[in-house]
Amino acid sequence: MKLLVKTSLYYFYASLVLLIVFGGLLFLILKNDISDEIREQLDLQVEMISSELKQGNTIRYPLTTIEKTTSVRPGHFRDTLIYDHYQKQVEDYYAFSTTKQIKGEYYVITVMTTYIGWEEYFKTIGLVFLILGVLLLTTGVTVNFFISRKIWQPFITNLASLKKHALSSKEELVLVNTQTKEFEELNNVLMDFALRAQNEYQGLQEFTENSSHELQTPISIIRSRLENLGQMDLNPENTRYLQEARDALARLTKVNKGLLLLARLSGTQFPDVQQVSLSALLTNQVQQLEELFTSRDLQLHTNITDCVVDASPHLVDILLSNLLSNQLKYATEGSALLITLNNKMIDFRNEGPPLPFAQSDIFNRFTKGDPRKSGVGLGLSIVKKICDLHQWGITYSYESGVHIFSINFTR
Repeated sequence: MKLLVKTSLYYFYASLVLLIVFGGLLFLILKNDISDEIREQLDLQVEMISSELKQGNTIRYPLTTIEKTTSVRPGHFRDTLIYDHYQKQVEDYYAFSTTKQIKGEYYVITVMTTYIGWEEYFKTIGLVFLILGVLLLTTGVTVNFFISRKIWQPFITNLASLKKHALSSKEELVLVNTQTKEFEELNNVLMDFALRAQNEYQGLQEFTENSSHELQTPISIIRSRLENLGQMDLNPENTRYLQEARDALARLTKVNKGLLLLARLSGTQFPDVQQVSLSALLTNQVQQLEELFTSRDLQLHTNITDCVVDASPHLVDILLSNLLSNQLKYATEGSALLITLNNKMIDFRNEGPPLPFAQSDIFNRFTKGDPRKSGVGLGLSIVKKICDLHQWGITYSYESGVHIFSINFTR
């Protein structure tokens, strides 16, 4: 929920509570004041009637009854109902009865006056406060929304600039100035943080690229020397040492290329985004690896439909190659493999033993469960980076002895 909406809702709830509380208080205050006024009026009317009786005058007050009594009754007020023949409905009345001694005799004098009723008072006050509340809340929320949006506009603009800013970019981060002190302090902190992060990132990129470049020469020399040694007559033990050196050099070359690729992926240095036929690339790679799958007695089943995505052809080729190589390397010999591709997702499935480490670490580079065995290397880390770069969602799961890698193109 956005901050402006939250602020408006809090204002709405606070105003609603205040209106309900003050509406109830107003009703109670009015009820008390009106009751006191009615009692004073009825009490005055009784006194006037008593004065008329003492003078022997005929009483002509409406809604008044006078009865002789032999006992003194304390005065009391009460609500009563009287049917109005003219309006043909029952009306609310307030009555006051008291005993007065006049010329040695006791009279019960009862006087009444009409009023609209507490229920009607409550409805009227409720309606007035409802209309007032709607007007106040609508006006308040609207004013609060526009004022808050104006105040927060620099923050929203700067947030959009931060989202677009890339550490690999050589352009300096530009933020909108604001008169709000807190936002200005935040801008200064963000500018300083972005500058330091950009410098550190570019330094790391240069170090990685330079290291990778510098390794190329010694790797080439070592490969050349090993090739020369391979042409000599060697005993079986030296031949074994030579082969181990070649394998180690091949791994080193692969790691060097992988680290350089990861560095480039982190810098998003692949502008060659175009429409790529994923189905054609996948079919081509499956055909190239078909003999390797057959050599391990793996039964590869495919369900490939036409799929075109906006992506870097080079990166998609690497992604498919790494996932196919992962299947080939870790599938149980003689088992079945399944690859599914449609316009929404691609799915790789192969049977195999469970991971020796947590599933959440599957895309972390060089993850190992058993120190005596090789880890997952860089392949899946590169796959994850490529998916992130194209904003694709990738997931891994292990169900009933089957490893499942799924890439969702629609994320």
